Amino acid sequence: MAFEERGTLQLVPGELRTVWIRAQPPAPYEVSFTLLGEAAGAWVDRTTTVADENGRASVQLHASTLGSTFRLRAATKDGTSAELGVSVSAEGFGTLRVIPAYEGRRVAKDWTASVVAEATCEEIAAAAPEAPVGALVAHGGPDEPVVVEGAPVGPSLSVALHSGRIMWGCVGERELQAGSARDVWVPIKDLPIDLAATRLDAKLTLVTAEGLNAMLEAATEQLLDAFLPAGEESELLLDAMQRAAPPDQAPAFAAQRLEHDWDAATQAHLAAQPIPLRNRCRGWAHAGLAGTPLALDGQLSGVDNMKGRALFEATWLGSVTADSAGVPPAHFMSWTADPGDVLRLAGTLTWVPSRYIGGVTGLGVAAESAAESVPAALAAAAECPTLGELLGGYPGCTGDCMATLCAGGIKLLWRAGLEASETAGMIGEIVVNASGPAQINSTAAPIAWTADWLGTIRYGEGEQVSVEGQVNAVSPDTIAN
Repeated sequence: MAFEERGTLQLVPGELRTVWIRAQPPAPYEVSFTLLGEAAGAWVDRTTTVADENGRASVQLHASTLGSTFRLRAATKDGTSAELGVSVSAEGFGTLRVIPAYEGRRVAKDWTASVVAEATCEEIAAAAPEAPVGALVAHGGPDEPVVVEGAPVGPSLSVALHSGRIMWGCVGERELQAGSARDVWVPIKDLPIDLAATRLDAKLTLVTAEGLNAMLEAATEQLLDAFLPAGEESELLLDAMQRAAPPDQAPAFAAQRLEHDWDAATQAHLAAQPIPLRNRCRGWAHAGLAGTPLALDGQLSGVDNMKGRALFEATWLGSVTADSAGVPPAHFMSWTADPGDVLRLAGTLTWVPSRYIGGVTGLGVAAESAAESVPAALAAAAECPTLGELLGGYPGCTGDCMATLCAGGIKLLWRAGLEASETAGMIGEIVVNASGPAQINSTAAPIAWTADWLGTIRYGEGEQVSVEGQVNAVSPDTIAN
């Protein structure tokens, strides 16, 4: 649907003009007409009509008696519509070349100018950046003036200019002369960033963290002490094997253990291994730590109705899943904007150091063997089938069954190692204070953010490491495109 009149319809006060509209494909559509904006007494002779077989319909528009700007809207029942800008003046009409005066860092992809009569910039600012209802509207590229033709001479004009939802400005204009073109420079300001629309994949990377290696080494020893304390391997393994047995078989297990001195046999068996289980586990942990620099990955999302807050959903700590590292799935953080599109993120995330060490130990295992897990690799290193045959078993559980109990006992011991930090009440914290410039799209949503990260990593009472790093965040939509 389109008006046959091109550009702005220019009328003198009180003029009567027949205005035609055409719809495609041709059909006898029912068309309704509405005046938008402050029409200053203008009116149409009918609000509804039926188009002819060619899809044409008309309405008689009576101009106002005062200088004004408004829009004539035509619409069908299915919602198809078209609008025509109308300008009324007794003194003639001119052209406005609207030019942005902007000194910020944002980049406009295009500009939209709107001109409205007898309204102040303060009055139309409430709807910014939307064009005022009934305004004369024109569009232009980023590097050229936006040309508004047919602006009325006489009434005071407000000239607004915006680019998407990110930049807007307005200025009054009273110097337009009939038949002439006038440059109008509009001071442009940044509109607020829509932080609630944040959807970023973020990566926080450490650059320096003096003392972090010592902290992780302490966490490794804490896990090992809870998993298999030195000098107690055989006793703890047999205790764990008994716990892994069905409850009704525990008495038989205990009796055979005492009668056949399984503790001594198990101690001799473990001592015969080329590398003690504890040392082997430490080696895997060190290998995993060396290949996994500590970094934090997750999704940063704005929160509706929570100004200044964002939700950080952690996915990875280094190369360990956030869940495996004991990082809760979501943290609320402070998310604010400073002038110049500088965004600030602040908050504290928790982690479980022993669980993180367990995760990197699994990476060390994966680099060395085909074992599906750390307990499986430890069971192979302990030669559980050989130990099962050596111990012989008890009624209802022979060598193969004892090998299964050996693997099950190691799994129980490993679980205790993973829970060492929690058991000791030593939950860790990662404190984030990051600040840096963002890029935003035309709807004022952040689509990329690069920031400096200054924070701390804490573990236990009084143990903390100062860290410096970087944050790189980008919208998943930007990556996809």
